[in-house]
Amino acid sequence: MASGMGSRINFFVGKGGVGKSTVSALAAICAAGAGKRTLLVSMDPAHNQGDIFCVAPGNTQRKVSRNLYLQEIDTDQWQKRYLEEIHSHIRKTYLYETAFNLQDHFNVLRFSPGLEEYAMAMAFEHVLENSSGMDMIMFDMAPTALSLRFFALPGITLAWLEQLLKLRRLICDKKKIVSRIKLGKREYETKDRVSEKLESLIERHTRLQERLAKGCAVNLVMNPDPLSLAETERIYKRLADIGIGVSCVVINKAGTKGAAPGIPAFAKGLKVTSLPVSGTPLIGMNALTSYAGDQAEALRVFYQDKDRGGTTMRA
Repeated sequence: MASGMGSRINFFVGKGGVGKSTVSALAAICAAGAGKRTLLVSMDPAHNQGDIFCVAPGNTQRKVSRNLYLQEIDTDQWQKRYLEEIHSHIRKTYLYETAFNLQDHFNVLRFSPGLEEYAMAMAFEHVLENSSGMDMIMFDMAPTALSLRFFALPGITLAWLEQLLKLRRLICDKKKIVSRIKLGKREYETKDRVSEKLESLIERHTRLQERLAKGCAVNLVMNPDPLSLAETERIYKRLADIGIGVSCVVINKAGTKGAAPGIPAFAKGLKVTSLPVSGTPLIGMNALTSYAGDQAEALRVFYQDKDRGGTTMRA
């Protein structure tokens, strides 16, 4: 297996505070216990996995038990890396950079909209490319707003890039006309580096869009209360708008006093699994493993169900 592109991918998405970090940790422990080499990745800037497992994970994979590895994504580092990539491209493409003082204005990019989700996309690709041998990769995602922007990123970016490429080709056609007038028979063809870069970016984001839409399982984690239910339904509808289906709805802390009974209306036809309130804090490997063992049947859906729509990504 050359990379994590042969792994089964699970995203855990939901409103802040519903317990998606704990649910993803339990799913990872259960998968690892079933013999699956499993990587649990925290994509939430406010990381919780280190506290849950009582370890100090870093930006690289750390083994926490047999078959189970943990990694926390340093969002700030990936934002810097993204900006450096842009800066490098500007220097290579626009040789007249200093004439227009582009360097003086480059720092403005640090505050540009969309920077966080672009950094998350780079980190996601990096994880897949450097997860050779993993059977499962579980992503503990950021709260709703940032997660939705991450999933919507490829489609929005492609629409923008395709228009930029059309404009660039129009500019190049005009330059050719001027070139013919000035050079006559001495006209020569040169590759346009800007067009090449745009084409490369379109290819890259097309692959990312296909991975997210067809190659990953998105699991919505909610609590059985009205506020969580309302936000989870909004997430479900927003994902549908951008062409991403939900594989499973996880009702965490089921059985809470005053909880709404039954399956939410929007989840009819979807796979639904429930996890009851734990009698003890789910902190540390012993507590997590004990609870995961008790709820093995409910957690099996994340690694064993072969019929989940869009769950398996193969190279």
